Amino acid sequence: MAREIVATLPRPPFCTLFKDEITRSRHLLCSDPLLIKLKNEITPLVEDDFGHGMLHSELVCVDGGAIVQIELKHRVTPTEMERAMLLVQTAGLLHDIKRKEKHHSEKGARFARTLLESGNYALTSAEIETVCSAIRNHEAFQEKNLAHPPSLISDALYDADKFRWGPDNFTHTVWDMVIFAKVPLVEFLRRFPRGMDKLSQIRNTFRTDTGKAYGPGFINLGIEAGELLVAALQEERSELFF
Repeated sequence: MAREIVATLPRPPFCTLFKDEITRSRHLLCSDPLLIKLKNEITPLVEDDFGHGMLHSELVCVDGGAIVQIELKHRVTPTEMERAMLLVQTAGLLHDIKRKEKHHSEKGARFARTLLESGNYALTSAEIETVCSAIRNHEAFQEKNLAHPPSLISDALYDADKFRWGPDNFTHTVWDMVIFAKVPLVEFLRRFPRGMDKLSQIRNTFRTDTGKAYGPGFINLGIEAGELLVAALQEERSELFF
């Protein structure tokens, strides 16, 4: 039902306005040897049953790479641009590797450092630090880590991750979490207003200029989908009882 509702809504403007950047970002994710190696190494470790598995990570990588292109356009060389995309996608693949654990961003950053330093990846120490800092700072509603200040890579990762709080939330993420936790429909409906409040709060947290311009569009569509869904669910529940 949620997917049918989302299918009736317009696509987020970001997805149509920046389709070329998205295409280039997706191509890098599928073709770069470092990213292919990393994906193959972590795929057995990624848990897809909690809404933050490989599909989620790949979507974050693609949009993160697109954001980097938009932010750096005409400011860096093509080689520097590709390197920045590589770093945000490396962080994107690893950012939720510890998603089920408390303080998952900090633990994910530690895991990423160990893996990248010991796994013969062609990254400098400074680049590994950039990736780990981005992972450490990607969680919503956490205090900024002053010891690891955000960079463009960090901010692009955060914004791409929060784009997923839009329509993706109701086509995939929330249901994986509900099924994993075995949440009954009645309990889902009870908690729904609080979840929607959190969704609304994300609108004001985007960090890059691109995220601030287009992130709220993702969230607004997610809110619209959620409101239509809960209305439909309440109607169905009423019909069952009456």
